[in-house]
Amino acid sequence: MRLRGVRTAKVALAATVAYAVAQPLSSNARPILAPLTALLVVQLTLYETLRTGLRRVVSVVAGVLVAVGFSSLLHLNALSLGFVVAASLVIGRLLRLGSELLEVPISAMLVLAVGGAQSAATGRVAETVIGAVVGVAVGAAVAPPLYVRPAGEAVQNLAQEMSDVLRRMADELTTAYTREQASAWLDAARGLGADILRADRALTKADDSLRLNLRALRTPHAGVSLHSGLESLEHAAVALRAVSRSLLDRALGGSPEQVYGEDVRLTLSELLRQVAGAVEVYGQLIGAEVAGAGPHEPELQAAQDAAWVARDRLTELLRTDARVHVHAWQLHGDLLANIDRMLREIDVEERTRLRESWDQPRDRRGPAEAVLDGLKGRNFTVVPRRRRRRPPRRRH
Repeated sequence: MRLRGVRTAKVALAATVAYAVAQPLSSNARPILAPLTALLVVQLTLYETLRTGLRRVVSVVAGVLVAVGFSSLLHLNALSLGFVVAASLVIGRLLRLGSELLEVPISAMLVLAVGGAQSAATGRVAETVIGAVVGVAVGAAVAPPLYVRPAGEAVQNLAQEMSDVLRRMADELTTAYTREQASAWLDAARGLGADILRADRALTKADDSLRLNLRALRTPHAGVSLHSGLESLEHAAVALRAVSRSLLDRALGGSPEQVYGEDVRLTLSELLRQVAGAVEVYGQLIGAEVAGAGPHEPELQAAQDAAWVARDRLTELLRTDARVHVHAWQLHGDLLANIDRMLREIDVEERTRLRESWDQPRDRRGPAEAVLDGLKGRNFTVVPRRRRRRPPRRRH
């Protein structure tokens, strides 16, 4: 658990150290620019801190060079100032300085304000470099944060939300569902997109925190686990929307019996309940991988086995149900195919193979040998066709 106030303490420490370091090295008696730079450089993650520090140094140097270059050619007035600002902004955009873009014209104007004096230019650059270096050093030395666990919780929360939607559908399928209920299922499935976006943002933050962070050595496979888990759940969410769409189309159809019979509905309800359990366990498995806890493969295997049994039973009922209208078979096929996709996306064997690949030794060949083998066509790994543990029946 991360302590509160750590970033505040880091910023205050960086500003203090930057001022103390800059005092004997700067010609300015009060080198306030150094602590100001350190304050702006320290970010949530070490990678962001380093990137901000480099951008700030580049922007200040660019602004100083613009001011020094134009100071001997132009007199400072309204027109020349506007020209310098425009030129500084163009240079900043060419350098892709992002949020530090405005520092280029600011530095140029401050140097021009003192007549382009060399002492002012070198002093501003020196203080900026000192502040940036101190900010990066403090950011690296004092509790560089890892945001891996919050990302794991976001992925696990997505799995839980998807499981809740499936259980809601399973509960309401025990009776002859209405068009309004089916439409609500589809809306709930579509609403998972917001949870996917939240998880994706959490993963982006976790990726930044893992970069250049020595603490990331404790969890070397966290990024792979999170991204693969989120990708699988995202694909499963797409399949869930298609399942909801099929059930709604069935309720909107023009056949004499607009919804399935009781035996079909009860079996489908049990199937969705088993899929919900498998999705929930899959999310717990991702969280366990990130936290370094024990794996949940046996639980996921049991949940998937029960789901595949229910899936086969549903296929038999649909195939032999004389009440099913002939024009509804396309909807049955879509329903079963998308349930298959959901189960394949959270396949326990695929997850186990991924975990095993983390522990395989890396290629010990040198870069020259790897390149030569690649040119000869021998450096490509043949990925075997994914073998489904229980192939679906295609007789519907």
